[in-house]
Amino acid sequence: MVTTSKSAKIIKIRAISAIWIIPIVTAIVGLWIIYSHFADRGTSFTLLAKDASGIVAGKTVIKNRSVDVGIVDEVTLSDDFKQVVIKGRIYNDMEPLLKNDSIFWVVKPEIGRDGVTGLGTILSGVYIELAAGNDTHNFKNNPFILSDNPPLSDPSIKGIRLFLESDQNGVVPRGASVMFKGYRVGNVETSEFDVENRRMKYQVFITTPYDSLVTENVRFWKEGGVNFSLSSQGASLDLPSLDVLMSGGISFDLPDGAKLGDPAKQYDVYKLYEGKKSIQDSQYTNYKEFLIMLNDSISGLSEGTSVEYHGIRLGTVSKVPFYTPDMLKNTSILNQKVPVLIRIEPDRLSELVDDKIDIANLIIEEQKNGLRASLKTSNMFTGALYIDLDFYPDLKDKYDPNLAHQYGYDTIEATSTGFAQIQAKILHLLDNFNNLPLNNTMTEFNQSLASSQRLMDSLNKIMASKEMQNMPKELQKTIRSLNETMKGLQPGSELNNQMKESLQKAQQVMDELTPLLKTLNSKSNALIFSAPNKKDEEPKARGINNE
Repeated sequence: MVTTSKSAKIIKIRAISAIWIIPIVTAIVGLWIIYSHFADRGTSFTLLAKDASGIVAGKTVIKNRSVDVGIVDEVTLSDDFKQVVIKGRIYNDMEPLLKNDSIFWVVKPEIGRDGVTGLGTILSGVYIELAAGNDTHNFKNNPFILSDNPPLSDPSIKGIRLFLESDQNGVVPRGASVMFKGYRVGNVETSEFDVENRRMKYQVFITTPYDSLVTENVRFWKEGGVNFSLSSQGASLDLPSLDVLMSGGISFDLPDGAKLGDPAKQYDVYKLYEGKKSIQDSQYTNYKEFLIMLNDSISGLSEGTSVEYHGIRLGTVSKVPFYTPDMLKNTSILNQKVPVLIRIEPDRLSELVDDKIDIANLIIEEQKNGLRASLKTSNMFTGALYIDLDFYPDLKDKYDPNLAHQYGYDTIEATSTGFAQIQAKILHLLDNFNNLPLNNTMTEFNQSLASSQRLMDSLNKIMASKEMQNMPKELQKTIRSLNETMKGLQPGSELNNQMKESLQKAQQVMDELTPLLKTLNSKSNALIFSAPNKKDEEPKARGINNE
């Protein structure tokens, strides 16, 4: 038996068929497309808004300087249905624009103080504008607030933001100018009323390099009104620019004599004053209070009025009138002097002299030498008054130490002076003039004229008599001179007429002064303030029984 052997033939089989190349390539391309799609989407963010007017998902674009930098992906309502949630994304190459302090607002057609804006959105539709911030920290993906109005200051602009508080009437609107010496250096970013504290609060922004002008000692005040002042130096009219006059504004500066102080810090809080005049008094925080009891009327004296000595301001009137419960405990308000509280501010003298003067103690001590307080008129047209300190020698020995301290305050004794004394002297003079016996004088003068006439007739007879011719020449000359003198006094002569006219004018003046005297007796300050109109007296009707 013959056996034969055969060797097996080995054939290699391919692991992957060529047909799989197509689906593998297709998968790779698909994955690349998916990766590119998500890689190019950029960074997503969330906006919160009151409404979504004009905003459409997939169509509304996000722009920066009119360049598309993103798009709105989704517009929905919040879980509580109280606000709109807008999902957006920034393109990958524009991601540096998205910072934690970036600002978003809707651009649409609008008419404002700067004119008509957003006209381009009439055809293209509204869009969202993005202003990049300055924050250098990593993006936290916190929701942003979508505003209806553009920011007044670009977040990328450097400067300082401050808070101002005011308890005065009137509102400075958002967008108003912030000025230094009349030059615009910033604007008012927000203006809102704090209901809890009952005051206005403002946020202002001052751009670089003008932010270096703001120090801890500057004062802010409101602008916008027409300021007219009338003083002894004359009339002054301060009229701001038309823009400030229409919309208001805020100015700041250092009070006269104040030091610069340290630079201000971001979000420091300052007080907003009513006007430039009030900032000058705000730096005098060191003061001594005194009580003045006045006999004269305080009509025309107001808070903030100056306290002066020979024209040098020493303080300010703090409260007019000033009453405490103790003042009215034992007496009626109508049975005592009018109390006025003043502040003596020693720092005012530091601007005039280098040495420190304890002016408050000097005032207390010098009352023994006749120093007194009095009301004086600062403006005759308005009737404004101020407190004047001066020495009165006749009061030197009339100081009462028991009145040096009353109701818990050191006092300054007061005296009537100025217009009050002048008015009293005028009244006394008019009363004396009114008491002159002019009627009796006129009667006696008429009787004297009649006697002179009889004497004149006698002299004429003497002059015409023969005996006159036989008299010595000197005696004749004397009688003729007497005759000429008497002719000047007889009725119809010029001297006689002048004397009668003078007496008639004097009587007319007295008749015209009589109503004035009556008015001054009823209201002593009627020379400055108009007296109340009196009704004409009506004649009484005759009774039936009297007809």
